Amino acid sequence: MTRKSLACLIAVLLSAVVYAPAFAASNPTEDTDARMVDAKVVEVTDKHISVVARTGVEHVIATNAANTRVTHKGKRIAFKKVRVGDVVTVELDATKQLKFARRIVVEAQTASTVASIKD
Repeated sequence: MTRKSLACLIAVLLSAVVYAPAFAASNPTEDTDARMVDAKVVEVTDKHISVVARTGVEHVIATNAANTRVTHKGKRIAFKKVRVGDVVTVELDATKQLKFARRIVVEAQTASTVASIKD
């Protein structure tokens, strides 16, 4: 029993030692090839979303209501509730050649009306 407990304790400590530097190295507030942080929404349609990144570059990102998860304050919301002017973090699907939003986290919503869905 003592050997199992000691082995579990060592495994947990080893995992913490390996995981801590990797977690510290990843900065969740930085843009990467697979994530845009604090981007402003400038257009929303049922097939794509256009955002302006903090660098000032506009990105058009494909979406799919079934495969794109949208959250606000930790709760899942409908994609059609994303509004022009919202500040979002967009996580892209790295396996696709096209920029495709796997997850959109709405950081701050504007008081404006819902963006019109264009066909």
